[in-house]
Amino acid sequence: MMKTNMKFLVALLLAAATMMVISCKDEEVTPGDAFMISFVVDDISGSIDEADKTVTLELPAAADITAVTPVVSVSEGASVSPESGTAVDFTEPVVYTVTDKSGSISVAYTVSISQADLRKIAFVGVAAENTAASWDALDGSDFDLNDDQEAATWFAESMPSSTTEVAYHSIEDVAGGADLSGYHAIWIQFDGGWWGGEVAQFPNNSNHCLLMESGIGFDTPCETLSADFVAAIKAYYEAGGNLFLGNFAGAMVDEIGAVASADLAPNNSFGGLAVDEGATDGAWGVRWAGETSSPLFNGIVTSTDEGCAAPFFITLESGTQKKNRSNQYNLNFGPWAPNGDTDPLDDRRAAFEEMTGASILVENCGQNEPQMVEWAASGNKGTVIAILGGTYDWYVGDVSNNDNIPSLTKNSLLYLADKALEE
Repeated sequence: MMKTNMKFLVALLLAAATMMVISCKDEEVTPGDAFMISFVVDDISGSIDEADKTVTLELPAAADITAVTPVVSVSEGASVSPESGTAVDFTEPVVYTVTDKSGSISVAYTVSISQADLRKIAFVGVAAENTAASWDALDGSDFDLNDDQEAATWFAESMPSSTTEVAYHSIEDVAGGADLSGYHAIWIQFDGGWWGGEVAQFPNNSNHCLLMESGIGFDTPCETLSADFVAAIKAYYEAGGNLFLGNFAGAMVDEIGAVASADLAPNNSFGGLAVDEGATDGAWGVRWAGETSSPLFNGIVTSTDEGCAAPFFITLESGTQKKNRSNQYNLNFGPWAPNGDTDPLDDRRAAFEEMTGASILVENCGQNEPQMVEWAASGNKGTVIAILGGTYDWYVGDVSNNDNIPSLTKNSLLYLADKALEE
């Protein structure tokens, strides 16, 4: 009887030992994968190079890279250090280590985070500073710069953002040696409220100075100031700087070398001192002649007009107090129209683009008045956009519910700045 019990006890112990061995084997964790699946910061995904075990990510210019909180996804059962959701200083690259579920395999990823370059854009105008007092100091009995004041005020209020920094310089600042090299784009604006034929001589009127911070210098030419200003802008442009020339500032394309000679500059300048009351009732619009996929056309609200080929858009609504001042191109005369408007319009358009090197972006509905043109970057020179027509008018009185002028301007400035950043 005792022998039987002993045999049973031994068998029981052997069975228990076997079960313990089996149980221990079940608790063992086999090695697994150790890799990073994704690395995301504020919905921006990093680029993971699995071969080199690196992760790169660019955040907006205003981001604080000293306290970044990434969301990190890794292979099933694996862990990562630093942990996902932990704030980390990325002033220098940071190593993230992914460890598999067994704890026996680890893989290190070097994560580098950079910030996008901040766009830097300058506005150049006649006023000493972009203040009401400085602009008011320019007003005379038959001269003002209300249009430019409106444009400069909009620029200061609407263009700055987390990705864009703005600055203002007077023409005298620029002529005096202000450093322009750090700007990705410069807007030069001049629509002085004086007779179009006079201000179309911008920047150098041989009889009257148009550039002084104290206002127009009647019978006081300023050839040296003009020459110094042109030299500074030309140097910026020839070093790859991008320019946006508003209204009569477009007259300087020959001085800076965007076109080869003076007869290739805007050739149809007109307009008086005050609002054209006869133009108040009607809406003014133009047609887009460029590619509609261009970023320059983003957000432009189009309309329909039976007398205008699409895409047509309004810049000055009915009720706006239009000044009807223009410094545009006209294809009915000039070197591109040796026989005037008897030459086929298509031939004149082609000759204009070949002679000037410019592409037409905006034109009148008759398609014989280029009102916004672009000179693409060439050699070391930058890109130039000139917006010239009377339909580009910042002074609109008290009635305006149209954002196409601001949209076209903002698109142009960001387009030019981003071109510089891409280089």
